Amino acid sequence: MKNILCILDGEVIPISFAGITASNVTYGHRLLSHNRPLSNPIYGERRSASEAPQDVFEERSSASITKLPSEIEFRKRSNQVLTVETPQDYFKLLEKNNVILQQDKRKQFILDQIKDFTKKHNLQLEQNDYLLNELTGLIEYPIVLFGKVNQEKSAELPKEVILSIVHTQQKYLALSDGQKILYFATVVNVKNDNVIKGHEKILEARLADAQFLISQDKKHNLDYYVNKLDSISFHGYLGSVQEKVKRIIALSKYIAIWIPHASLIKVERAAYLAKADLATSIVREFHELQGIMGGHYAAHFHEDQEVVESIVEHYKPVGPDQECPTSPSAIAVSLADKMDSLVGLVAAGEKISSSYDQFGLRRISIGIIRLILENNLHIPIKLLIDKSVSLYSRTALTKDTVPVEKHNRPDRKQISELVFKFCLERFKVILKNKNMKRDIIDSILHRNNVNDLLTAQRQIAMLDSYLNEQKGVQILNIYKRVSNIVHKASQKDKVTYKECYSKRFLIESEEVELSSCVMTSFESIKQAVKNNHFSAALDELVSFVPPLNQFMDNVKINCDSSELRKNRLSLLVKVVSIFHLVADFSLIQIK
Repeated sequence: MKNILCILDGEVIPISFAGITASNVTYGHRLLSHNRPLSNPIYGERRSASEAPQDVFEERSSASITKLPSEIEFRKRSNQVLTVETPQDYFKLLEKNNVILQQDKRKQFILDQIKDFTKKHNLQLEQNDYLLNELTGLIEYPIVLFGKVNQEKSAELPKEVILSIVHTQQKYLALSDGQKILYFATVVNVKNDNVIKGHEKILEARLADAQFLISQDKKHNLDYYVNKLDSISFHGYLGSVQEKVKRIIALSKYIAIWIPHASLIKVERAAYLAKADLATSIVREFHELQGIMGGHYAAHFHEDQEVVESIVEHYKPVGPDQECPTSPSAIAVSLADKMDSLVGLVAAGEKISSSYDQFGLRRISIGIIRLILENNLHIPIKLLIDKSVSLYSRTALTKDTVPVEKHNRPDRKQISELVFKFCLERFKVILKNKNMKRDIIDSILHRNNVNDLLTAQRQIAMLDSYLNEQKGVQILNIYKRVSNIVHKASQKDKVTYKECYSKRFLIESEEVELSSCVMTSFESIKQAVKNNHFSAALDELVSFVPPLNQFMDNVKINCDSSELRKNRLSLLVKVVSIFHLVADFSLIQIK
């Protein structure tokens, strides 16, 4: 803490902190400020003892005096004091003295400099928003310098490797012609040609190191590295990566059953090689290249193109905006890898909270759901979870290797249920992000038979659309009317009425007609839902509305005869159960 500025309505608020009292003054950029007396050097001055200021720390020698300025002296000599009267003055004065205070304005200042350079040299910026934001926050007045990427050193390197070095290691922004990385941009405080030459030399050395690592890796094929995976731990309680690979192979072949045009041979090969690059030198140095370098090496050793793509893409999607794999083998391996990780980590007792998710369980489960939905796969997710659980050894899941309390150790069924519930919650989040209503989502997912997420999503969208029409409103209104009567009667009588009713107690023509509709509608709606003819099921409910309205309007339910009353309530319970074949309408709110 060097200075505090605090004013309100033009008046100084004299707060104090760390021995400093607030004032209405500030300072510009220590090197670039327009107010700085440039003729007066700052660092490393050598003067005679008589010339040195007395309030500055001095280290004397027989030849000269080496002076280290104190903070106060440094401020005095590097900047003149800037007096601030209003907030508007504050921003203007600082910017005039080479301090751009607003983050977004500083970011645009960087982008404008890059834009001028790229336009002049016909280049484009390789997008990296995270790095750009990081660089924006480092310097008060960012000056962008541009350096060349040595094409001789980078000629044989994959573009992703160069980007990893430029972005991750060196914190440079990369500029390309669309194919090759030709230039880099770095952000500094002061423009200096020697600085950029130094950066170019450092980058050359990094590129040469990467080329050496890749040349060493290519001495062996990927099968060699697969055998090295037993020395790499997947998780402290879940064994090695090699064990994980065996599970991925089995699970991906199982998943391939539900993926159109999937080749079991290609799926098995892709799953076998998917993690091989984790044992290579280049990936040990650049962790973010896992999968990418595996695909590069697979292509080098002439693996099938779909296998190559599957190795590269099986980690996707990593974030909510990243595209999902689309090739059959990549989908199968990606799903298998993610499901194996999710099941294993849940079984190992890894917990998450609103602010803590060390292993990215939310990200993994969202990836699983996106793969299913975006590739239009009718995969029964419960079967997928159960299969994944079964592939773990009993020791890994239920014995002493799992860090949970002795009497609270989950069995296989509990693990499957935990994973399914976790995935279902993430599924709800995805649907809500698609602007689907929470009550309609719950009304479909509340049914016990939800297993096909793609079908569930389509049914939710269809029901939402249906309820926005007049016929949908009629369905919901009559359901609420019927269910309210049953609910109040159950509370009053302190009994739960069953669906079974007797035809011999059907006296009125309206209840006879309703009973007939119940018999036909129940089976037709049940079959329509089972066969994914959801629209037909909704239409059948619409046809059910008129006889139900006739019954409700013309038949006295709470009649004097207890047998008739009970029978009519049981008939209405049966009606409610028919509605629940489609959705739990009790969870839907009337607009």
